[in-house]
Amino acid sequence: MQQNKRKYPYELLAKRTVGYIMSEINRSVVGLEGAYDDELKGVEGYRLERKIRGDVWMPINDANEIEPKDGHDVISTLDIDLQDVAENELYTQLVKHQADHGTVVLMEVETGKVRAIANLSRDEHGNYDEAYNFAIGESTEPGSTFKLASMIAMLEDGYVRPDDIVDVENGVTYFHGYKVEDSGEKGLGKITVQRAFEISSNVGISKLVHSNYEKKPEQFVNRLYEMGLNQKLGIEIKGEGAPSINYPGSDSWSGISLPWMSFGYEVLMTPLQILTLYNAVANDGKMVKPLFVEEIRSHGKVKKRYGTEVINNHICSRETLAQIKTMLEGVV
Repeated sequence: MQQNKRKYPYELLAKRTVGYIMSEINRSVVGLEGAYDDELKGVEGYRLERKIRGDVWMPINDANEIEPKDGHDVISTLDIDLQDVAENELYTQLVKHQADHGTVVLMEVETGKVRAIANLSRDEHGNYDEAYNFAIGESTEPGSTFKLASMIAMLEDGYVRPDDIVDVENGVTYFHGYKVEDSGEKGLGKITVQRAFEISSNVGISKLVHSNYEKKPEQFVNRLYEMGLNQKLGIEIKGEGAPSINYPGSDSWSGISLPWMSFGYEVLMTPLQILTLYNAVANDGKMVKPLFVEEIRSHGKVKKRYGTEVINNHICSRETLAQIKTMLEGVV
């Protein structure tokens, strides 16, 4: 009797993204195998037999009732060499800092093809494994990476320019009695907006967003919505975390929501969703959907090709894009 055995020739590499079908009973689908199960599984063959004695069976008809068909091959966008580097570098840093988990995603700018996606978490024995796809499934507060969205909104509305001045004081400020503090250099006083962005100043960015949108917070949030940051990417792999961007007037909105959102709190996004925003800036304002599969093949012949899907043709104006690129270069 034939027995099938699953093998991972590259062991941990992208194991969670490659995925699996948990069982035929509950059909728990994970990763690309779960997403493309219909293409992969083929058709089982059937024939009617009758038992003639003991364990001997004889076909009733010469031909099968249903002929078996091989499943198709799914060709992913992953580059095994880049994946190897990403996985090993992530592992090195997690061990160094004794971190609970981490993720790395490498995305091709123009096409959106995901060339590497590593997810490692520590188990109860202190070992790291690809047990959960944090890049896709973990909606969490993005923190300072969200300052890019805040700065795009302010530039687009014409409220700030990179050479404007903001007072970051001694690295501490308060909103309604709640403290906002910078984690890096302190005591810089009056600096340019460009410099505040470069040093990732919580004080600078929150003061700018609060002063310009305090009377009209809807305008700020609408800008975020226009960029599509409140929508799922709609990737084929199951389990994408839902983004959450608070709206003025909701039950959870408060006097500190606006400044807190400016540096990535009271906001939820997955790492892949944040990456897609940054990729859009690199891609001259065009936001593209992350792509995990290039082709479906059958016995070496291409049955279907998957092309780049545009989510948003222009996340902002060309002028804003030029300014924010220069600001990001300053960060580097």
